[in-house]
Amino acid sequence: MEVVTALLSGTLEDIFAFVLMLFVTLFVVITVHEWGHYIAARYFGVHVEEFSFGFGKILYSFGGKGETDTRFYLRAFPVAGYIKLFGDVDPVNPKIWDKEKQQARPLTPREQSYAYYKKPAWQRLIIVMAGPLINILLTVIIVVSVYSIFGQRSSPIVIDAIGINTPSYKAGIQLGDKIVAMDGKNNRRMEDVYDSTWYEIPPEPHTYTVIRDDKELEITFTALEREYETDKGIKMHHGQTGMLHLGIMNIEKDIQIIDGIYVRKQPDKARELIRKNFDKLVLVGITSNVADHEEKPESYLTIFPSKYNVHFDNPEHKHYDYVFLQDPEQKLYVRLSFFEALGRTAFLLKEGVSGSYKLLHAAFQGKNDEQVVAGFGKMSEVVGKAFKAGVYDYVMIIASFSFMLAVVNILPIPALDGGYIVFLLYEIVMGKAISSRFQTIAIITGLVILLGIMIFANISDLLSFASDKSSD
Repeated sequence: MEVVTALLSGTLEDIFAFVLMLFVTLFVVITVHEWGHYIAARYFGVHVEEFSFGFGKILYSFGGKGETDTRFYLRAFPVAGYIKLFGDVDPVNPKIWDKEKQQARPLTPREQSYAYYKKPAWQRLIIVMAGPLINILLTVIIVVSVYSIFGQRSSPIVIDAIGINTPSYKAGIQLGDKIVAMDGKNNRRMEDVYDSTWYEIPPEPHTYTVIRDDKELEITFTALEREYETDKGIKMHHGQTGMLHLGIMNIEKDIQIIDGIYVRKQPDKARELIRKNFDKLVLVGITSNVADHEEKPESYLTIFPSKYNVHFDNPEHKHYDYVFLQDPEQKLYVRLSFFEALGRTAFLLKEGVSGSYKLLHAAFQGKNDEQVVAGFGKMSEVVGKAFKAGVYDYVMIIASFSFMLAVVNILPIPALDGGYIVFLLYEIVMGKAISSRFQTIAIITGLVILLGIMIFANISDLLSFASDKSSD
């Protein structure tokens, strides 16, 4: 992987390389998805006629010699894939196509024994659900393995920004302090502090053990309880200490004010002020996700160390758009125990679903113009940049796409797994299947909806791309 990354490092900005990596990623997660359907179908005795890797012209095939053996196909367009279940027909008028006679015919008693439509509704429900479930399983396996073996990317316990008039500021926390423990429990990373204070409502007082100039101090304070609406229309309610480890800031996007001078979207002006204030204590207005952040940016004390920003005046440098508050080469990965990694993964998946729902809800209410559905271009960009960043990022993006595929597929839209799940639940509860005519109409409607979403997402990508270029 590292060799391939090196070879492509000079060309990954090209869209074709991005698209290539998107194809590879989709191939992996969708093949796993179809494999879930496959193993569930085989378990319940359903004959899987075909398992295709990709679409289009057949390049190679094998298997399928026995009556109920699956034939595997490698096709010319290696994106995604699909399986074909034998006997996925109208149960009212069950007929299959006879290739030899070139006509439809009823199933024989032998064929009915391994036909999909003859299986109980609960078994068919499991077969349908197996695709999304195995995608979730893949996500869990990847994330837990990465966190257990390589570690979770984390923030060091050194404070490099302090919010003005926040609880930590008033309590006497200073830049450079190391928050080594909280209520007597050792901290491995700043996330240990955030986990205890962000979700604690109402906030409780905590005692922080601080290392400052090789001396140990104990400072007690209570986080501020905050309620607000973000610029994306999502309501937030959490605790805030005001002490941060930022590490890095985007000069144009993250910084609004430097020592009282407005520099929002003025990177040259911001760069000049940062250069003048290297190694000095500065007050910086930082972009936040609060709805009125442009009028009320959050103010933090920080220092821009010159020794970490030798790239600052080199436009060709990959980090030219950023200013560092810490050593950019110093990265912290905290290895988690298996059960800790499992718990952290479950938490992230829950937050992912919750955050997506809140964003969609706010968008449908017209509270933001955020692009909630990514098109082909955006997905290619995300995957390509993750691959360029290295193995860690790319493996984690595979996990993200696998989870995204599962979540999208269980949406109750006909033509997706979620639509079939609704049909089967109806059959289980009511004791009879929904009419084939209704299912056909619903599936066609679902396909039209999905096509519309895809067109909308890709047009949004193009408009976003054009907007970005026009603002350059």
